[in-house]
Amino acid sequence: MKIKIGDKISANHNREGVIDTIQIGMETHDIAGEYQSSVKTSTYDTELNYNGSVTYKTDRNDFYWCYFNQIEEVIKNA
Repeated sequence: MKIKIGDKISANHNREGVIDTIQIGMETHDIAGEYQSSVKTSTYDTELNYNGSVTYKTDRNDFYWCYFNQIEEVIKNA
């Protein structure tokens, strides 16, 4: 599935929110894209199967994050 900043997603724990950041891990053990070597991007196709994560903001202005494989669907494209 293709995701981009601004898309509204359904993610882990039945949460929905708008993607704020997309980070891709560039090292084997960087499963969330948190290392200094990670890459931030504005779009990503999860079918590439890289390690990484997104942060997203809910309608209640709460911020959460999830791994790429925890994104269930894109509800609305930006």
